[in-house]
Amino acid sequence: MRIVDWIDDKGYKRRSLVRDKDPDSSARFGIPQGPPSLDELDWKAIKRDLHNQLMDRGLHTYQDVTKQQNGVTGSVLAAVRKPLILLYRKRRD
Repeated sequence: MRIVDWIDDKGYKRRSLVRDKDPDSSARFGIPQGPPSLDELDWKAIKRDLHNQLMDRGLHTYQDVTKQQNGVTGSVLAAVRKPLILLYRKRRD
């Protein structure tokens, strides 16, 4: 078995496990090895949490954002990190 990286019709990068004798073009039929589908995330909750993080950090205007770029990064991480890790954990179990 071997790993093949490929790009699907929608432009997503994918990784699949295929038999050694199979051509790379058969990767779409192989065993998926990439990250879990982000469609399973609760994007409404993430959007709400991101909004609340921006509010809590005082990031209300463009000027606020340019002065506190670490605040923007921290807000995004705070809103996305936990649900994403839980998605990986769910796939593992």
